[in-house]
Formats: sequence, structure tokens, C-alpha cells
Amino acid sequence: MIPLLPQLVRQYHASDVIGGALLSIPAVASAIAAPVWGKLSDRLGRKTIIMASQVLSLAGYLLLALSHALWLVLLSRVISGCGGGSLGAAESFIADVTRPDQRERAYSLYGAVFGAAFVVGPVASGALLKFGVALPFFVAALLEVINLIFTWFCLPAKTNLEKKTSIRNSLRAAFAPGVRRLLIRQFLFILAVVAYLANFALYADHVLHMDPSKASYLLAIAAVIGGVTLVFVVTPLSKRIGDARLLQAGLATSVLAYVGLGFVSREGAFLAAMSLWAIGAAIAEPTLTTVLSNRAKGDERGAIMGISDSVNSIAMILGPTAGAALVGGNARTLCLLPAVASAAAFALGFLRR
Repeated sequence: MIPLLPQLVRQYHASDVIGGALLSIPAVASAIAAPVWGKLSDRLGRKTIIMASQVLSLAGYLLLALSHALWLVLLSRVISGCGGGSLGAAESFIADVTRPDQRERAYSLYGAVFGAAFVVGPVASGALLKFGVALPFFVAALLEVINLIFTWFCLPAKTNLEKKTSIRNSLRAAFAPGVRRLLIRQFLFILAVVAYLANFALYADHVLHMDPSKASYLLAIAAVIGGVTLVFVVTPLSKRIGDARLLQAGLATSVLAYVGLGFVSREGAFLAAMSLWAIGAAIAEPTLTTVLSNRAKGDERGAIMGISDSVNSIAMILGPTAGAALVGGNARTLCLLPAVASAAAFALGFLRR
């Protein structure tokens, strides 16, 4: 969607606010749907819920490709957002089929694949745009069909689910001190990442007067460094120092990176700080997910991971707006919010259960 926003805004004579809504609406829908999907996955099974959400995503992409009015475009984004709210069920599935000593590696690979897709998707849609704005969405629908087939044949029908529990028990489990604090730390971490990343191009332009193509190139280098860290560094470090210390190390690295980014004035220093940022994020993100999945009880895991996905969505709604407000005042202050949020997440790690 990201490279297609300007074309859609022009095609429907919409305002920039509507263009931003096309990105924020799915996050809102996902925030609402994620806990529901997660709880249903505890009761009906992960595979059933993952496939149901994929069908919703497919319907959203097809409606978007065939839309002839702005209200249909907005409706399609609501449907797609509801479908995308099943990430918590997918993360719960990973925990269900792995042993505790395998999860750090599994979530690291999950994060690496997710990050790679987040880079490849916008590039592919931008290349397909010259054939018409509908084609990228038809291709997305085709990918979702392939996804459905893959899920049907490759995922086991049942995982080791425990007894069924009530929504009240799920909420009580999510608000247990250890889990609640992890969710708060996750919110702060994601808020920091998206506040900076969503306004990265504006920051590079205002501070370093860097054109978008060069900024994208530097971001790609940082993404590669983060991917290497995810695949080759996180699991060995986790085995050596433990998840709790590794999470603290990732958050501390993120704080240093944001502080450095706030003071850079040359491209070389900017790339160094961006690389440090990528390493910190690559360490903290899968470790947070691993610790949360291990702390959640088996019969409440889907609900808690769904709530976790909802927390992420809320951070993704608030972060870009807060970051844009800071850039509008003084671009260098953009890094202030992420630095403070990451430092707060780091500080919460010293509290005991």
C-alpha cells in the first residue's frame, strides 16, 4: 500500500488525511480484532483461525482491486485489517510447535522473514504500479490464495491446546504483573521503532538533506544488518546470557542508537547509528515475543498473544503521528521520543515479579 498512496489519493481526489487513514484504518481494525482472534484460536485451534483471517485478507485485497469508489477502498482496508489481526494466533502457533529452547531461534527467523517481506512488498507494488493501480492488489490476492493452500496442506490441524477457558480468565492472565509489564515494555519498544521509522525519510531530508533514494539505500543496508543479527546472533546470545539479559542489551543498544541519531551530521555517522539501531531492534523484538510466549500459560497463549498484537497495533497508530509532530517542530527532536520510550522499557526490566 505504501508506494500506492499518492496514486490512490489522486485517483479519488482525496486529501492527504484520507491517504494517511488508508494506513491507520487497518491498524485500528487489527487492534480490535487481534484479541478476538487470539481467544478464538485457543478455543477452535490455530489453523482454523489463521485460515479464516486469510480469507478475510483475500476478500479485502479483491475488493480493493475492484473498487470504483473511495468508500469501497476504505471498507476494504477495514476488512484487510481484521484479517491481519491474526498475527497473535500465528505467533501462538510457533510457541505451540516448538520447545522453549527452540523458540528464540524460531521467533528470530519469523522476524527476519517478516522484515524481508516488509521490504520486498513495497518494492514489488511500486514496480507493478506502471501496469495500473489495481494490479498490485490482484497480485496480493493471488499471494493470499497461495498462502491459504500452503496453510491447508502444511500446518497440522491440531496443536497441544489445553482446556478451554473464559474471557475473564484470559484478561486476568494478561493483567498478571509479569505479563502486564512485558506488554507495557513491548508497547514502548514498538512505539519507539514506528515513531522513528515512519518519519525516517523526513528526518533524513531535514537533517542531512538526503534525497529519498539514498535514504532508502541506507535503510536497506541497516535492514540487512538487522537480518543478519536476527538469524546468526540472537539465538547464540540467548543461550549464553539468557533472554532477560538479552532483552535488556537490545533495549540499551536501541537507546544508544536513538541518542546517536539525534546528533549525527554526516552520512557515515548516520549509517553507523542506523546500523546500531537495526541491531538493537533485531535483538529486542524476537526476545520480547519469546519471553511473553514462555510466560503465557498454554490455554491462554492465543489470547495473550492476540492482546500483544493489539498492543503493537495501538503503538503503530500513535507512533507515526507523534513522530510527525516532532519532525514538524524540529527534526532533530524526532529521536527524543524513541530514546525516552526505549529507556523506559529498559528501566522496567529491573523491576522484579
